[in-house]
Amino acid sequence: MQRRSFLLSGAAVAPWVLNMSPALAQAAYPSRPVRILIPFAAGQGSDILARALSEHLTTLWGQPVIVENKAGANGALAAQELAGSAADGHTLLLTSNSPIVVNPVLYKSLRYDVERDFHPIALLSTTPLALVANAAQPYKTVPELLAYAKANPGKLSYASIGAGSTSHMCMEAFKQITGLDAVHVPYKGSAPALADVMAGHVHIMIDGLPSALAAHKSGKTRALAITGPKESSFMPGTPTFDSLGIRGVPAGGWYGLIAPARTDPAVLDKLYRDFTSLMKRPDVDAKLRSLNLEPAPTMTSAQFHEMIRKETTMWEGTARKLGLYKSE
Repeated sequence: MQRRSFLLSGAAVAPWVLNMSPALAQAAYPSRPVRILIPFAAGQGSDILARALSEHLTTLWGQPVIVENKAGANGALAAQELAGSAADGHTLLLTSNSPIVVNPVLYKSLRYDVERDFHPIALLSTTPLALVANAAQPYKTVPELLAYAKANPGKLSYASIGAGSTSHMCMEAFKQITGLDAVHVPYKGSAPALADVMAGHVHIMIDGLPSALAAHKSGKTRALAITGPKESSFMPGTPTFDSLGIRGVPAGGWYGLIAPARTDPAVLDKLYRDFTSLMKRPDVDAKLRSLNLEPAPTMTSAQFHEMIRKETTMWEGTARKLGLYKSE
């Protein structure tokens, strides 16, 4: 009888064991290696950021942190994998804005829904985008580029990090505003796209500073303009589109951490605290600045989520103007 009572008592507390207190959930996480999915090829900003943080996270958590590039479909492949992953915090997505706020306004048949499938955790970094050109080309400024394109119709091509990416959308907005004639050549990431710009196989592209600036410093590309309201300290002397009278090119990109929906709130809280604390460490800040990454403004997970909603609305407006809204 006593044994039966003990078993019944144990059954009664089983739900408590399965639904641990916040303190216990945080103490148990992570219990195995953590995968951070990157939606583009190596060399893109989210990849650079994740690799800069992974060693520190491995030390902090006592578990391996594996950075895994899963490029394709403008980041949709990585986002789909996250949506289908266990909601236990052991698979995360460190992403640029393209899969989260651009894809949903471009594609009819995405296999994920941002509001339904994801929980935004933390905004980690922001970046303006730069218009860069092959350095061997005769144009050294945006006005010279536009004059060259007008005098040589059909001869210009531009690279992007993928159809539907911010790189692509910003260039299409630039084309619409200025009348630039250039053919789109999509790639699966910054590294291969910039390699072909440097080699002269394509002529220009718009990309985030973490990758664009490295190509610029090599001397094989030339920065013509950047997005955003002010010049970047990473690229002094490069004018903004606004200062050139070209208004309407979207402002830039960001990198943030996303978890599957329904992840334990205690695990989400730990992820938020650990990542945001890590971003504030002087050695990490110095490392990120050396990689041309801007620190993000401090915001809560709820504020990050609201930012995503507002940016989705903004990109929807851009897509409608370009005739690209839900076009594929």
